Amino acid sequence: MNLYLSLLDKLEKGESENQSIGIILCADKNHLDVEIALQDINKPIGVAEYQLLLSKEELQTLVMNEIRTTENEEEFE
Repeated sequence: MNLYLSLLDKLEKGESENQSIGIILCADKNHLDVEIALQDINKPIGVAEYQLLLSKEELQTLVMNEIRTTENEEEFE
């Protein structure tokens, strides 16, 4: 992630804009994933917990419906 944030700041960020921030979303609460992803990074970083508002099944149904809709739209183009 550090690579992408550095590239974004170097190539896209305007002079009046703040430094870019990155968000790492994890499926479960495995601190090792976050620890390894952020190892040796010397930039300020915050880690927060989040909670899905939909159950896993509801989210899967929503995503699958969106994929089907997109595929149907592409067929008619």
